[in-house]
Amino acid sequence: MKVLNKIYNFILYLGLTFLVIFPPVARGGSVRIWSITPILLVIILLIFLWLMRVVNSGVKLNISFIPPALNTAVLCFVALAAVSFVFAIYKHDSFYAFLRLVCYAGLFYLIIGNYSRPLRRYLTAVIILTATGLSVYGLLQYFGLFPHNWWGPAEFLASTFVNHNHFSGYLELAIPLALGVVIRYKNIRPFLKLLVIEALIIMAAAFIFAQSRGAWVSLSISLFVMLIILFKNKLVSVKVFVVFVLIIACVLGVSYFNDSSVSERIKSFEELGGSSSGEASMSMRFLIWKGTLDMIKENPVIGTGIGTYVWGFSKYRPVGLNNRANFAHNDYLHMTAEMGILALPLMLIILGIIIYKGFTSINPVIIGCAAGILSLSIHGLVDFNFHIPANMIIFVICMAFIASETPAEKNFS
Repeated sequence: MKVLNKIYNFILYLGLTFLVIFPPVARGGSVRIWSITPILLVIILLIFLWLMRVVNSGVKLNISFIPPALNTAVLCFVALAAVSFVFAIYKHDSFYAFLRLVCYAGLFYLIIGNYSRPLRRYLTAVIILTATGLSVYGLLQYFGLFPHNWWGPAEFLASTFVNHNHFSGYLELAIPLALGVVIRYKNIRPFLKLLVIEALIIMAAAFIFAQSRGAWVSLSISLFVMLIILFKNKLVSVKVFVVFVLIIACVLGVSYFNDSSVSERIKSFEELGGSSSGEASMSMRFLIWKGTLDMIKENPVIGTGIGTYVWGFSKYRPVGLNNRANFAHNDYLHMTAEMGILALPLMLIILGIIIYKGFTSINPVIIGCAAGILSLSIHGLVDFNFHIPANMIIFVICMAFIASETPAEKNFS
């Protein structure tokens, strides 16, 4: 039995490592078949092995510490997606999207069912190392040492991702997590702590040069909330709080007044209606949102079917929008259009419970997870990071970390 447990744990750790590293390397785990199929297969394999272990060894999944409303909301959301798939206007894409959602939900409970502090620490380290490696690669691209094979324009940093907004979304999850590690583990070896701080600086630099305005705003808000909570719980001193705020102010000041693409990007907040190469401008987003609202009005109960937005939107494309809209550039409107009006409150309940539970923790790593989830949730108002597998894998892992924290974990983790 001990041998089987060791084999199981080896496969579990190996599979989860693959899920953290492969999706961002595979162009952000884009929705193309070649990149997302291996991800889904690995998740299905891990869930299958876990369920076999539960059946054969009698291992029980203790979820009594998870808010019942969270379990109910997750199951209802999956059930609603299943109903929308049954009535979908295009079954092929709908099935694949539904399978993806089921795998995300399965991964969430898989991590909870196998949760331990060593697993959390291991995955946290892998996430930080991967995000740092991607940031280094992106910075080398940005400064011309590597070619830009599939993303542009050159003034934006996107690393291995197709879109700089989605790479920024990835860092929105990794940066608060790394900050939580720095604050939490005060007594680790100075060398290791220095490495995490250096990783944090590298990720922050890549995040700035990625130049995603939505990510800048979202992460600034979530980091501010995170610091307030850390300060309130006496996890950071007044000196640390003030120094951190001054560093942010200095970085923003230098970026704004320096004659560079970053400063121009910051100043572009004053002209959000203008177009930007490589992304939908705000004026285009407004047109997409208008068409999406019309789409929701005509399909309010079950939507057009999960994964069918691109097929349903063409009927409601407003005058002036000439580009094809694959996504609504608002994850909440997008899911409502596909799954009906019940999708929105269920999404908000899930996010609200997770964020609240994370922010009521006294563990800086868990608080960092909540800050990352809050940031990506805010960013979801103007983008579609929830549809990027690389980001959703980390998002789900952070959700599972928060959901898995017991009262004992709060006191001793």
